[in-house]
Amino acid sequence: MNKQHSRTSGARHRTIAAGIASLVASLLFAHSSSYADSDVLHILQYHHIDTNTPRSTSTTPLLFEKHLIHLETEGYKVVRLSEAIDTMKQGGKLPDKAVAITFDDGYRSIYEKALPIIRPHGFPFTVFINPDALNSGSKEFISWDQAKELASSGAEFANHTIGHIHMIDKKPEESNAQWIQRISENVEDAEQQIQQKLGYSLKMLAYPYGEFDRELTQLIDQLGYIGFGQQSGPVGANSDWQTIPRFPLPDDYGDMNSFKEKLKTLPLYPVDTQPTSVVVRNTNPPTLTFTPSAVSAKLVACYGSGQGRINVELEGNLITVTGNQAFSSRRFRYNCTAPAGNGYFYWHSFPWINPEISD
Repeated sequence: MNKQHSRTSGARHRTIAAGIASLVASLLFAHSSSYADSDVLHILQYHHIDTNTPRSTSTTPLLFEKHLIHLETEGYKVVRLSEAIDTMKQGGKLPDKAVAITFDDGYRSIYEKALPIIRPHGFPFTVFINPDALNSGSKEFISWDQAKELASSGAEFANHTIGHIHMIDKKPEESNAQWIQRISENVEDAEQQIQQKLGYSLKMLAYPYGEFDRELTQLIDQLGYIGFGQQSGPVGANSDWQTIPRFPLPDDYGDMNSFKEKLKTLPLYPVDTQPTSVVVRNTNPPTLTFTPSAVSAKLVACYGSGQGRINVELEGNLITVTGNQAFSSRRFRYNCTAPAGNGYFYWHSFPWINPEISD
């Protein structure tokens, strides 16, 4: 082979390689953009919209308004949660940059503070309620009449149990069969009251405190409900419909930089996750193993609640994660992320519950 042919052949190979690299990159970014736009739903979760309520569950009206303005000016499509979930379950496509707004507990500030901010935007929203709270006449919660007024301004209402209970906790001497009966009756009672007062049943349940375990999710599935947690993350077509994530947005986690980052996330879709139970019994911190199906394990970083970045070990594409030290709270998370390109990040939150610790 002469030098001229060698140079020509080398140039041709470099051109082909560059073309392949360009094609792969374009396909990757096109996939990320399409995936983010039409296959993913970001669910926002709020409690109080107020300045004089517990900081851990409160978003100031000013910050809440900034969130809504960002959604509108940046072209996000705020969708009705029940309709979006139905669409995804049936394999349909959502509008580009779909977002759903939810509130838990039915606090009075939703009516007094949040509604005047939402109404000019015309955004739909979902309120998960404990009917007993509305029946109580407490000034802390909305009334049924106020719920109907909220409904006329775009709200829909769904189940948050009777009494806002720790659903996974069994009473002393309570058998598993008795627990199943008690929880089933609680959920169905709440749903019936919503249907009687408001005229519909969405069969959507937000777990109080965001607590669930495998037994509970199986029961909720058997009862025909969609289940929503409080662990952060985007929802995708392959999400578990009994453990749907939402992004909690109190002031501490909802500043504008964090808010914008959370809207730029894609599902990490972990598989082969062990242990299958989220309940911490004997080992604290718990050890988690999983394989990320959306991205190489080498790109994944994980963070523990209050501990920052935690240890990640790799064996092929299998990830083993352990907290840096024991967790002292009843509920905590391992949040795992990886760059997805085009400004997006893969994200999955693994919730843990230590029932030996009370709130």
